[in-house]
Amino acid sequence: MTGIQTPNQNGQQLGPVVWILSKGERHEGGDILGVFADKDLGRGQFVLAAQDIHRSFGIDDIREDEHGAVHLEGGCDWLSLEPYTVTTTAQINA
Repeated sequence: MTGIQTPNQNGQQLGPVVWILSKGERHEGGDILGVFADKDLGRGQFVLAAQDIHRSFGIDDIREDEHGAVHLEGGCDWLSLEPYTVTTTAQINA
């Protein structure tokens, strides 16, 4: 779900960025567990959800991508904390 956008031609950010924490099962979809104003605010809930996956299935993979998003997999479950650019009125009216 990486929806982070790069700045436009003038170097301006296209909208505010929020961090979305989501969890699900591979090939089954998932649910949003929370939306945070920055990555640090979502870290605690990410760790708690990761501990649940670890207790149930163990952790098979954890990685951070070029945008700072964190992805974890354990068994068929996945967990992610990803940045997403919020669409603003200015963008819609442009």
